[in-house]
Amino acid sequence: MKKSIYLFGILFSIVFSFTSCEDELDQLPNNAFAPESFYKTSQDFEFATRALYSGLFSGSYYGGSFLSRPDIVTDNVIVAQEGRKSNLSFYEWRYKANSAWNMMGSAYVVINRANQIIDKAGNLPDGDAKNNFLGEAHAVRALAHFDLLRVYSKVSDGSSLGMPYVTVLDPTYEAPRPTVAETLSSIISDLNDAEPLIGSGDTKSRFTKDGVNALLSRVHLYNKDYAAAIAAANKVTTEIASRATFPQVWTDSSADGVILKLDQNASIDDIGVGIEWSQSSSSGIIPEYVWSYEFASSLSASDIRLTAYNDNIPDAKGNLYNAIIKMYGEAGQQNGSVDAKVLRAAEVALNKAEAMYFTGDEAGALAELDKLRVKRYDPFASGGETGQALLEAIQYERRVELAAEGHRLFDLRRWGLGVSRSATEGEFFDGTGTAAIPTARSLSAGDYRMVFPIPQSEINIYTSFQQNPDY
Repeated sequence: MKKSIYLFGILFSIVFSFTSCEDELDQLPNNAFAPESFYKTSQDFEFATRALYSGLFSGSYYGGSFLSRPDIVTDNVIVAQEGRKSNLSFYEWRYKANSAWNMMGSAYVVINRANQIIDKAGNLPDGDAKNNFLGEAHAVRALAHFDLLRVYSKVSDGSSLGMPYVTVLDPTYEAPRPTVAETLSSIISDLNDAEPLIGSGDTKSRFTKDGVNALLSRVHLYNKDYAAAIAAANKVTTEIASRATFPQVWTDSSADGVILKLDQNASIDDIGVGIEWSQSSSSGIIPEYVWSYEFASSLSASDIRLTAYNDNIPDAKGNLYNAIIKMYGEAGQQNGSVDAKVLRAAEVALNKAEAMYFTGDEAGALAELDKLRVKRYDPFASGGETGQALLEAIQYERRVELAAEGHRLFDLRRWGLGVSRSATEGEFFDGTGTAAIPTARSLSAGDYRMVFPIPQSEINIYTSFQQNPDY
């Protein structure tokens, strides 16, 4: 990959935090250690693995933008005119190569940290500890590459430009862009390597077997290998969050149904997962992006997500919004301070339902869909959908269940759908207010802006790195 990203990754891959007290081991590091004097003991690898996960929590990645921008560019939200409009260029599809979303640096730093662990694992004696560190590194490396692929590539087209799959530590290494199919093959290979290595631990803050198989179900679904998606989903044992606990998942008072999350530590993290939706001020909450009226009004009174996701909160001027409280944060913490949910059992069920539908097993798809719906609606009665109505029901539940978790744009792209916003709908709770400008109301499925541009700053350093078409 490019020298800029890789050198950056190497510099930061050796940044770990150490503490002398056992009760402070969950603190993340900031003291630098050279790789040649590190990676000697199991404790060294434990610190390195914690740094691996902490890299995922950067502001351009799971600490913020990766969970928000895939919704901001779609029909799930609308910009609030009283907010700071920090992502307005994305909302209005005005992003260009010289003002691109650069998550590449963050992702390749994570990848380099994973490569360091894999490269140095021979320093550990054979056994469960070594295998687990290796398995986690392979899994995180696969996750980061897949996220890069979703942001910067057209995953639905196997012959289109993919993203370089970096497995070496050479800071001078450069690679052309492979195809999407080649990148997906490498991702799947890494996950297949990870699954038997990872032990049977039940932590939700690190990759487990459930996490690997949950991610495999997602990757295979994108790759349209529906049989493999179903097989991976069948290996996941985590149950979907109950109706009673579901609202608590978003205040971190419950982790029911969560497979992998990244822990927000308010004492040391100065970013918030939900800060791009609204900001706190001395006079109250100022919404930046709110649920679109179309999205909010689609939620029925029987759906627990209506109150778990949405609240009609007034700002300092008394304007009433469909405020996004799903990522509002932990009780007593600053606005937006909440653990990032990377993988959940609900998504796995939806992956399986969609895969079963496309294999022709409509009865199985409906049954899997109802496993989710029975835990979201009260009262609940299956719609008994078939054919196109069943597909649309799966798509609707996926839109609602995974809203504000970094899926909407990528799902629309997978389904061959564009973005359509109302010509009249504004930002207030009843649909009044200021509608999107005419040029930000419709984005066709084939529009080049459905895929984000490669940052020009990266191309300037590695000039042979190919830009996405039309940017």
